[in-house]
Amino acid sequence: MRIARNSAILRQCVAFLTLTAAATVGSTSVPGSTVFFEQPLESGIANRVYVAHVDHGGLPTGSWDLVVLQKDPFTATGRLVPTSWNAGSKTGFVPASPSTAQLGFRNQVGTSTAQMEGDTVGAYINSRDLPTTLSNQKMMITPEYRFPSGATPVPFAHATSVLNGEMDLQVPVAVGRQTYVTADLLFLAPNGARISFGIKLFHNGAKSALLLGGGYDEIDNAYMINCPLGTDTRFLTKGSTSGSSTGTPWLGWRHFQWSIDQAQFVAALARLAAQYPTAVQTTDPTQFVFAGMHLNAEFHYSPDPAELGWSMRGLKLWLSW
Repeated sequence: MRIARNSAILRQCVAFLTLTAAATVGSTSVPGSTVFFEQPLESGIANRVYVAHVDHGGLPTGSWDLVVLQKDPFTATGRLVPTSWNAGSKTGFVPASPSTAQLGFRNQVGTSTAQMEGDTVGAYINSRDLPTTLSNQKMMITPEYRFPSGATPVPFAHATSVLNGEMDLQVPVAVGRQTYVTADLLFLAPNGARISFGIKLFHNGAKSALLLGGGYDEIDNAYMINCPLGTDTRFLTKGSTSGSSTGTPWLGWRHFQWSIDQAQFVAALARLAAQYPTAVQTTDPTQFVFAGMHLNAEFHYSPDPAELGWSMRGLKLWLSW
């Protein structure tokens, strides 16, 4: 059951109504901010898990959910089951009530497990739970928020707009070369093209964590730019109290914060337009709506095995000017 749902919805409505213009006194602009999303408190994980290819009606909008990419191969329904093993030994987050905070592929130690309780979400995924014969050998459990239809913000409608984000994160367990965690912001272009603006937080292997990446994701039908959080300010700026992108797992909360101004967003669009001119047909930032955000915590496996354990709290997205 959601504890702070009404206040979260109110914040989103206020955000939508106020982002078309900066606050003004006469003809003078006044600095301000608008919260787009703030991670809500949850009493447990029940009804907060969406399993792709099992649950129908499309991804939820207007709610904070954990999305599981694969259906559970160990249940007839494909849905996850309650599990009370100490998944916190892998994610760093130990819930007060594991029986109401955890759902996993099997009710046994070491199974892939999602967690949600209070202000924290987490997941442990293990490639041993999936067959190596899958055509798409990718595994993911991700927290996600999508703005409801009609309430999608336009963050860069004004030249002074800055889109900000922050969270606390820990990644105690990571195995495999293609194991990573990225904060993904999804934008929609006027022609419907999906633009994924990724803030790279962790990629197992230090060198890859510090490199700019991108490409086209066939599964999500998205054109991606993935920017390391560090000294490179071409596409985003690291907050003064923020940690940097890393390739080394760690236990204990680490704070990450970033900002993207209109010029940086245009630079990212220009890079994608040069790669995919047919899809990304404009770099006008006022034409892109902000559809939502998810923590892209996943790995690609086989023939080598892979594991990933992480937890997150305090996600906040806001506009300043």
